[in-house]
Amino acid sequence: MRISRVQLGSLSFLCLASLALANIASSDNITSTFYASSKRGLVFIPNSDFPEDNNVWVQNGSDLTWYYNYKAYPSSNYEKYTSFSFVPMLWGAPSSFNDTTFLDNVTAQITHGSNITYVMGFNEPDGSSDTGGSEVSPDDAAIYWVKQIQPLKKLGVQLGAPAVTGGESGFEWLANFTKACGDDCTFDFIPIHWYGNFDGLQNHLADVANAYPGVHQWVTEFALDDADLNTTQQFFQDAVRFLDKNENVTFYSYFGAFRSFTSNVGINVAMLDSWGNLTDIGSWYLGGNATGVIPSNVTVAPVEPTGTTAPTYTLPPLATKISAGPKTYVSGNLAVLAAIVGVLYTL
Repeated sequence: MRISRVQLGSLSFLCLASLALANIASSDNITSTFYASSKRGLVFIPNSDFPEDNNVWVQNGSDLTWYYNYKAYPSSNYEKYTSFSFVPMLWGAPSSFNDTTFLDNVTAQITHGSNITYVMGFNEPDGSSDTGGSEVSPDDAAIYWVKQIQPLKKLGVQLGAPAVTGGESGFEWLANFTKACGDDCTFDFIPIHWYGNFDGLQNHLADVANAYPGVHQWVTEFALDDADLNTTQQFFQDAVRFLDKNENVTFYSYFGAFRSFTSNVGINVAMLDSWGNLTDIGSWYLGGNATGVIPSNVTVAPVEPTGTTAPTYTLPPLATKISAGPKTYVSGNLAVLAAIVGVLYTL
């Protein structure tokens, strides 16, 4: 249980509240029935080997309201689901300090009618590429942020801080990032990653609240890795109840939207078994009841392998070329266009 920052000083009111909520949420029993929540989102990259899995998360009755895919543009599978909000992410370092691809892409989506109200920046920049980190230094990240993310604030987009790892290195990286930024970078919420037990989760969120008081939290990756099934299910139910009751947590996305045999954090976290059936955790997360489906480590080959090519997405014309586009895109968006002009003028 990592409570380093809590041990260094007295707990703030937010920390005490978080601890109290954790005690209320903790339970010794796993329930077969569960409940829906509008806080729940999806972290998911469509799988070309098993395209049928893409439809699981948007089936009738699903309670998921938003998703991200570590990219700047939405998954083509979900473009028609207008109530399933997409959150773009600048995953890692752009090609150069002058690159504005992310800014141009997101701006174009907004201009052409997409409901982009949040963005996130940098996935585990303090982490190694071996574990999915983007390995971006705080100083470089500050430059990229000012160039590509901060201008979106003028378009009414809320900005999510870099999603650092759940260790001490994450706190150090974020502190160095804010120091490098000075007054040039702002963020409206903090995405949080946590892999570990429930006590560690609630203490980590308290640590973050203590370090950044008054800033809302999104828990965008969380799971109990490499544990037995019963312990994993207990963690899931305790953690989700805690996050739903925690007023400082706006949204959360459980890390498990994949088939069990493909998991790199233990098969029992998976929301799908090896054949693509919803496990208990998968069904609970969508607002349903237990299925009795047990995660397995059986490798299943695609019936018709389609290679590794990701679904394509046709980018809309960039905002700099809006004057040549159809007038229907412009109508009713004068305020947005005025803001875009201001953004482009500052670049």
